[in-house]
Amino acid sequence: MGRKLSQIYTCWLHLFIISGCLSAFSTNSAIAQETKWIKNTSSEQILVIDGDSLEIGKRRIRLMGIDAPEYSQSCKDEKGALYPCGKQSAQHLQDLINHKKIKCKIHKKDKYDRELCTCYADDKDLNALMVKEGQAIVYLESDYNSEQTAAQKEKKGIWQGIFIHPRLFRLLKSHSTDQN
Repeated sequence: MGRKLSQIYTCWLHLFIISGCLSAFSTNSAIAQETKWIKNTSSEQILVIDGDSLEIGKRRIRLMGIDAPEYSQSCKDEKGALYPCGKQSAQHLQDLINHKKIKCKIHKKDKYDRELCTCYADDKDLNALMVKEGQAIVYLESDYNSEQTAAQKEKKGIWQGIFIHPRLFRLLKSHSTDQN
C-alpha cells in the first residue's frame, strides 16, 4: 500500500513539474508574441506633431525615452539670439522620416493614450538620432545617454546655447495658462 501511494505521489509530482514547465513556456511565448509594430503603408500619411510625437494614420505615437522642445518653444543660440528650437526639432524629425519606410516598436501606452515607441526610418533608430543631433534630450530612464553626451560635447542643436528643459517649459506654460 505504501509503495503504491509513493508511486502515485511521484506520478503526480512529475505531472505537476511538467505542467509548470509547459505553463512557463507558453507564458514566454505569449510575451514574445506581444511585441507589436506599427508600420506605415504607402497610403498612410505621417504627420510630425513636434520633435518627439507623430501620427501614422490615426495612431498617435510618442518617441519613448526622449523629450524634444515643444513646437512653440524658443531657445537661445551660441550668440544669445532666440530661435524657434521647437519648430526646428519638428522639422528635423520630418527630414529624418521623409521618403523612408517607418516602423515603430510599441512598448506601452502613456496617460494620454499615445503609443510609446522606438521608431525606425529605414532601420535607423529615430529616437537615438534625435538625441544625437541635439534635437531632443533624454527623458527619465533612457537608453540614449551616450548620444546626449556626444551632442553636448559637440554643441549640436539645442546644446549650442541655452534652453529650458522641455518638461519645465510645459509645466511653466500650463501654469501661466491656469493663471489667465
